[in-house]
Amino acid sequence: MDITPLLIVPALVCLFWIFVHALLAARTPSFRLLGLLLLFIILSILGDVVLTPLTGSGAIAHIVVCFAVPTLVPLVCLYFLYLIKPFHYKPRYLLWIIIPVVLATAAIILTTIMGLDETNAFLARFHSDSFSLQDPDISDLNRLFYYWTILLFQIVLVAEFAFLAGFMIYLAIKLHLDPRHLFRFLFRGESIRVLEIQIVLVSAIFLIILLKIVLHDEVFHNNPAWALSFTAIHSVLYFLFGFFALFGAAEFISLRDIPTALRFNYRPETRSSVAEEIITDMAPYLNGESLTHVLSRLSTQHGALPGREVGPGGKSGTGTSLSAAVLNVVSHAQDDSGLAVQFRQLMREKRLYLQPGLTLGDVAARLGTNKTYVSKMVNQTYKMGFPEMLNILRIDYAQRYIRAHADASQEEIAQACGFMSASSFNSTFKRITGFTPKVWNARKDSISGR
Repeated sequence: MDITPLLIVPALVCLFWIFVHALLAARTPSFRLLGLLLLFIILSILGDVVLTPLTGSGAIAHIVVCFAVPTLVPLVCLYFLYLIKPFHYKPRYLLWIIIPVVLATAAIILTTIMGLDETNAFLARFHSDSFSLQDPDISDLNRLFYYWTILLFQIVLVAEFAFLAGFMIYLAIKLHLDPRHLFRFLFRGESIRVLEIQIVLVSAIFLIILLKIVLHDEVFHNNPAWALSFTAIHSVLYFLFGFFALFGAAEFISLRDIPTALRFNYRPETRSSVAEEIITDMAPYLNGESLTHVLSRLSTQHGALPGREVGPGGKSGTGTSLSAAVLNVVSHAQDDSGLAVQFRQLMREKRLYLQPGLTLGDVAARLGTNKTYVSKMVNQTYKMGFPEMLNILRIDYAQRYIRAHADASQEEIAQACGFMSASSFNSTFKRITGFTPKVWNARKDSISGR
């Protein structure tokens, strides 16, 4: 029974994830490195189990393996380093490519000199139990081929695997990784670093590769059951590695986050609730200003009008404006007693934020307390600093003011909203909403006229 078609399943899994990441995550910074890594894994698998029976030449497969396999460890290291801290590519980061290029070039040159038939015969003899360099039938050219493309290849692999082991230990120490984290993730539902899962998977993958190299002749040539077992394990590991790579932008995940990458494959009628869940999950990663910025841009894209009163269900009517609604949601999640309530009354009912040059000391004086207490309360209750919250409230009011006073000048709007100058108002408005006041107003007019 020919099991070769089954041995390429891991390569097909890698190919699948290349297409999936190209569709879903092509804009993520780590996509290129991940794509290269998966591509060279495919080349390594093809060179190991497919090219020889497909082309009838072990020499061609040997050349591919000499080039593809030594690239895996450097690409893995670069991928992990990029996940930890993105960097700009520099020429020195690609110096490692010299080694696989030298191995492949030597294999090509010597194969050309020896010819395919002689090279194939030599490789067949090398994989047999009777191979010996002292054999009189082994020519000097054969020995040269062995030293440059087999022995050197083995030395490179040993060195790279030793380096990878040290690199994994370094990451484990640097990131305070603990095997118990994986147990808690699987059986207790606790969060775990995405990077930690990837490190475990890559370690397992390279352990299987090491076993394949050590036991190649005995296991993969003479025992198909073992070959299929290794292939199945490898396929599962590559699938999990590609799947968790979709979460590369998240530092931590839990079991409940696993459906995230596929949750929009649900029925169309569930999309709204799913989108709401995603936004809720991501909200802790945003501060107040960035969250208001996102809401403003979403409202511009979908036709809502920040600055209008928004009622239940998103319909215009009585209620609070978008940015004020964000602050209300955040504040109601906290303790609604004492200082927080008085502060909110000053800001919402008396609109103290419209006072030009308002400082934290002014607010503390109005509340009859220490500004340190006010600052701590604002940070704990609204998850942002006082200046940031002040700007959000002022820009939120500015949106309503622009709607009500279409002919107002920039200076008039800035003064009405508590800004000291028109330039300060313009820069703050653009930072929070993503548009200048003029462009924002024009987009709203265009939307409302559709």
